[in-house]
Amino acid sequence: MRLIQIAVPEDQRTDLVEVLEDRNLGYTVTNGLVDGGDRAIISFILPADAVEYVLDDMEQRGFDTETFTVSVEAEYATFEGVDAVQDEWAKTPNRIAPETLRSKAKDLRLNTRSYLWMMILSTVIATAGLLLGSPAIVVGSMVLAPIVSPMLTGAVGAVRDDRDMVLDSLHMQGLGLGIAVIGAFLFSLLAKQFFAVPMALDIATIEVISGRFSPGMLAVVVGLASGAAGAFGLATKGQVSIVGVMIAAALIPTAAASGIGFAWGVPIVGLGSLVLLLVTIVAVNVGGVTMLSYLGYRPDEIDEGFFDLSSAREIAVLAATTAAVVLIVVAVGYGSYQQFAFERSVNSAVTDVLEGGEYEELEVTSIATEYAAAGPFSDPTTVTVTLSRTSDQSYGDLPNSFYRAIANETDEDVQVRVQYQDFDQANVSTTGTGSAALETAGTLVPMVQ
Repeated sequence: MRLIQIAVPEDQRTDLVEVLEDRNLGYTVTNGLVDGGDRAIISFILPADAVEYVLDDMEQRGFDTETFTVSVEAEYATFEGVDAVQDEWAKTPNRIAPETLRSKAKDLRLNTRSYLWMMILSTVIATAGLLLGSPAIVVGSMVLAPIVSPMLTGAVGAVRDDRDMVLDSLHMQGLGLGIAVIGAFLFSLLAKQFFAVPMALDIATIEVISGRFSPGMLAVVVGLASGAAGAFGLATKGQVSIVGVMIAAALIPTAAASGIGFAWGVPIVGLGSLVLLLVTIVAVNVGGVTMLSYLGYRPDEIDEGFFDLSSAREIAVLAATTAAVVLIVVAVGYGSYQQFAFERSVNSAVTDVLEGGEYEELEVTSIATEYAAAGPFSDPTTVTVTLSRTSDQSYGDLPNSFYRAIANETDEDVQVRVQYQDFDQANVSTTGTGSAALETAGTLVPMVQ
C-alpha cells in the first residue's frame, strides 16, 4: 500500500476528490501552505499498482504532479472498502508508477565509498572461493556484491531519457568491475607469494574456473535473463535483492577468474574471462532496458534535454562515453561471434565422430572449449571432451579422431583432450515371477524386492 499526499489549488479540489471517490479510495483533505500559497493537502491510501493510474486520472483533471507529490510505503491501512480495493488491484497488471520506479532505482545506490568496499570484499571472497574450488564460498561473494544497483539505474535512465543516471551508472559499472578484476589480480599474487595455494596450480582445470573463460551463447542468455528479471522485479513487487544475487553470479566470479588468470600468467584464462565479463555486462544492460521498454516505461515524448549539452566538458564526457560503449559492444560482439561459431563447429565435429559404429557405447557428458579468439596470447585452443564409458572399454585412437574432425570443421589448430567417466554395468537377470538376481562372476546374488 502507498500513502500519497498532494497539494492542489482550491479550484481543483472538488475534481480530484471525485477521482478518489470514483476509485473507492479512502482520503482526507486539510488546508496547508505550499510555496507561500494556500493549497488543499489531499492524503489518500491505495495499492502500489494503482498509483500510476490514479495520478494519470488526476492529471487529466488538470493536476500538475510536479508541484507537490509525495509517495511513502504504508504498513497497513483501514478504511471502508479497503479489502475490495486491494482485491481489485491484485488482478491488474503488476506495475509501479514511473516516478516510483526512478526513485526506487536511486534508493538502491550506495555511496561510492561503500560501493567500492563491498565490491573489493566480495571479489576477495570470490577469488578465494575459486582458488579453493569451493562453490559455497563463491555463492557467498554473490550475496555481498552490490553490482545490481548501477545495472538497474542505468536501465531506468536509458528508458526514461535520464542522461545523468545513465552516465553515473556506466561510471559505477566500469569502476566497480575494474576494481574487481584488479583486486582479484592483486589478491591472487599475494596468495601465490605466501604459498596459500600451490604456485604450480593448474587453474584452468579447477571446475569452478574452467566454465568462466569461454563466452558461450548460454552466458549471453543468462545475462539477458538476469537483467530482465532485475528490471521486472524493480518495476513490480518482485524481490530485487534476490535477483541481484543472480546478476552478481554472472559477473563477480567471472571478474575474479580474469584476475586469477592474469596473476597466474595464463592469458587464455584472463582474457577469456574478461571477454565473458564484458559480454555479460552488455547482456545484463540490454536485458534490463528491453524489459522496462516492454513494460511501457518509455516516455510519451523523447526528452530533448538528454542531448542538450551546455559545456565543452559535457560534450567531451558524452562523446567519450559513447565511443567507449560502442567500442566495447563491437569488440565483444565480434569476439563472441567467433567463439559461438567455434563452439558450434566443435559440437558438430564431436557428434559426427561419435555417430560412428565403433563409438556407439560412448555418451557425451560435456564439451569444454577455451576462448578461441585469444590470438598470439595462447597456444592452440584446448578442447576437452568428457565421455562416459564402461571400465573395460578402450578407445586409443579417439583423441586423434576428434582432432582431425575438429581441425577440418574449424580450420584451426586445436589441442584435444578426452576425459572418461568410468562405470561398471550390472548384469541383471530375472528368475521366477517375483524375484530378481544379480549375476556377478557366475554367481547369482538374490535381490530382495
